[in-house]
Amino acid sequence: MNVNFNTSEILNILIVIVLFYILKRKNDVTTLLWALFAYGTLHFGFAVTSLATAETKSNLIALHNSGGGVFAKSATILLLSVVFVLLIKRAYIVFFLNKNSGKKIVFLIAFVMCAMLYGYVLNFRANDWLQLKNVMSLEAMVFLIAIAILASNGECSQDEDTPSVWWLYGLLILIISDSIAIYEVFTHSSWAGTLQSSGDMVYRASSILFNPNLLAFWASLVYLGSSYGLHAYKTRKKIMIANMVLVSIAIYFSGSRSSAYILFFVLFISAFLIKKSFAWIPLLVLPLTMLLIYAGATWLAPIFVANNIGWNEISLLGERFAATPVQLLNYVFWKSDSLLRFLAGFSGGVSIRDVLGVTTHGVPPEIVQSIEGRFTGGLEDSGWLVLYQDVGWVGLGGMLLACGVLFVSGVYSCLKNSSRTSVYWLAALLNCVLTGFVMRFQIFPVWLFIGLVVVVSLMQWRKSELAALRGGV
Repeated sequence: MNVNFNTSEILNILIVIVLFYILKRKNDVTTLLWALFAYGTLHFGFAVTSLATAETKSNLIALHNSGGGVFAKSATILLLSVVFVLLIKRAYIVFFLNKNSGKKIVFLIAFVMCAMLYGYVLNFRANDWLQLKNVMSLEAMVFLIAIAILASNGECSQDEDTPSVWWLYGLLILIISDSIAIYEVFTHSSWAGTLQSSGDMVYRASSILFNPNLLAFWASLVYLGSSYGLHAYKTRKKIMIANMVLVSIAIYFSGSRSSAYILFFVLFISAFLIKKSFAWIPLLVLPLTMLLIYAGATWLAPIFVANNIGWNEISLLGERFAATPVQLLNYVFWKSDSLLRFLAGFSGGVSIRDVLGVTTHGVPPEIVQSIEGRFTGGLEDSGWLVLYQDVGWVGLGGMLLACGVLFVSGVYSCLKNSSRTSVYWLAALLNCVLTGFVMRFQIFPVWLFIGLVVVVSLMQWRKSELAALRGGV
């Protein structure tokens, strides 16, 4: 095994040192969870240094293929180990001293862990390091959920009096992330891109998350958290809207159509269920921000700038987002044409596609590759498919059972309490599940983010139930 040393990864060590300093002063469960999310956000930040080199693309591609080096991995293991130990100590005390500590969900998670391990044994592939890494990552995720739920005793602190400087730090990270993303696309420095059948090259930004799809998934979680914060933090509404605008910019420049439409879908569901003031604001901020970026790059910039290089690439991203619904519809009709012909009883060479005016010319090769490449080719992007390949029906069944229980708990909380808190965190969980169809959740920090979403969702639902009992919702 080759040991990869990358001096820029020393940044990860520094990040962990700062987080340890914070945890030394305050290490309650909420702070521990925030530390994990912060590190997951900044884990790939060291890769940004490649943008300053003469061979930016080649360096980023090589880094993408090799993954993080020894410093990044050591920092990750160190932080996870310390946080897990602190959570285990609290979980141990709660488990034996508190009878109402959410032990049922812990036993369910223990069952899931055993099911995945047994499924791995049944589907073991010799010399397949990636299979073992995938399974261990998900075992770590569900273990994190168990110990965090126990350690928190089902409670979630929410302090609106958090010092303003922390909110400003968050805004600063988003501004830096957007600035890097814009630079990547505008200067053609991004390592990820798609050659369109039209001959145009679409550049997709990764920013501090190292991968366009990871950037968009992270941004979608921040967006949903800000949507929740819009009503949870009464004095921070402007900051929450600013957050939503900034992460909408990140999603636009990532070029991740799947993340954008999944997020829009769960926002629509949330707004429909809440039906209260501010409920529709999150649903509007995302498309309006993306539309303004496209309009500025397509129509406004050419008026003031003679050279269209850079602005054209920004416009192409917007065109891809806009064309996606029609292209997906064309793809569906193209693939199901024979079935539709049979069901509708058409004959004589006439199909429903012909009647609706849909042709195979509406399905560019890159769309076919984008959809089918997630499920075929040996390096599938679908996390659910990879999970099935690694642990079979036994492990997949255990994970689906856990998801079913979580959704039932979320729906029950929504119906019982009718609170926006319950709805938004159910939406966040749905966002993670749907993302699993188009993205691997076995990779770090995706599994960490999903684990944190599940933990906070359960804690918030518990909080809503307690508030409802006190008449506070």
